[in-house]
Amino acid sequence: MISLLRAVYVNHGIANRVRDITRDIESGNLQTWLAKREGQLVATASLVHQPNGDVEIGRAVSLEKGNGKLLMLLASLAHLKNNSDAPIVAEVRAAEQFGGIPSGEATQHICFELLDLVPHALAPFFNHGGPVRNESFILARSDRQPGRTATEMVLSTLTNRDLRGRVQRVKLVQDEPFQIIVPDTNGSTLSEIWTAKDIQFKEGFTLFPIEVTDANLALVGTLLTNPRIVMCGIDHRQGENGKPIILFGTVGKDTKVAPSKITDALAPAVRRDLQILPISLPSLAIKISTRPAMV
Repeated sequence: MISLLRAVYVNHGIANRVRDITRDIESGNLQTWLAKREGQLVATASLVHQPNGDVEIGRAVSLEKGNGKLLMLLASLAHLKNNSDAPIVAEVRAAEQFGGIPSGEATQHICFELLDLVPHALAPFFNHGGPVRNESFILARSDRQPGRTATEMVLSTLTNRDLRGRVQRVKLVQDEPFQIIVPDTNGSTLSEIWTAKDIQFKEGFTLFPIEVTDANLALVGTLLTNPRIVMCGIDHRQGENGKPIILFGTVGKDTKVAPSKITDALAPAVRRDLQILPISLPSLAIKISTRPAMV
């Protein structure tokens, strides 16, 4: 599996964590399907059992057209047979064919046409090498209400909310495979961490998952109005306070982002929404109150 991931992605994050993979296999949390041709591995797909009960379908790569899709089908059938009540989640590649790397259309076909997963966010989360680029992935799961777009999910949390006031401080909590910055009352101001971590120029993606609590509303407003930060969708889980989490993000100035292609198998409104995600405030038809915030 690791050799296949490296063959396609070169610096795939999970491929560098051999010990974690071994532990997950031994515990039964990772089930992997492999395909061989003439003694050589040519495709793989996995089910990853998450601590919260979700089952992720992914880590699917293929050196030959069609094999990865077949293995994803086998993995899906195994899940439906043995864990049918557990939600299926996926990070679905949206990248078009780029630099000799195949597109994510086959994965989208499995996840959206056959498994009926519902998209709720899209962003260029992951950096891969050979050629070096960030690729966009669609976050999707099986237990969300179908038919609503990611933007509609976000709007439902913000309509008639007042985004003015003192902006919550933030803290960097993760560096790899992408940076994550979250609200923290004991952290730094947004401008301080922006400069200290060189976010504008640092290669790769930075994610801001912000729970929509009253204390965080001014931070949400600040992120929405920052021209270098975009709204990417909504998280699959509720926050610690039981509120939805909006996902914001940005990429470093010189980061190369692979072009994306969204399957036409999705409902037209959902497909159009994903084509314009990530989006910024001018694109949102939303009734909110904003003004220059106190940072």
